[in-house]
Amino acid sequence: MFRITNISILDAFQIQCSFNTGETKLLDLKKSLDINNKYVKKLIKNNTYKNAKIGSFGEIYWEGIAEMKDFDGSIIPCEYDMSPEFVYQNSTKIN
Repeated sequence: MFRITNISILDAFQIQCSFNTGETKLLDLKKSLDINNKYVKKLIKNNTYKNAKIGSFGEIYWEGIAEMKDFDGSIIPCEYDMSPEFVYQNSTKIN
């Protein structure tokens, strides 16, 4: 099971990711994600992608980017995340 253990935010919508396998890979958000998706637009707008964090399952996430309905039907903000497997498969190995 892949886990992201460290991230470094780079310019041009790129995130350098270290994995529990010892590998380091470069994730280019503009190449990996659908830039027409409303949540991805939020990541790209105002460089919000730079607020990325590592979650407890080794995923990359952003707080308050997505939204969902709670039990009474109210729309509330929630995390937008990318699984470590998605990041691993959609990134380029760095030496």
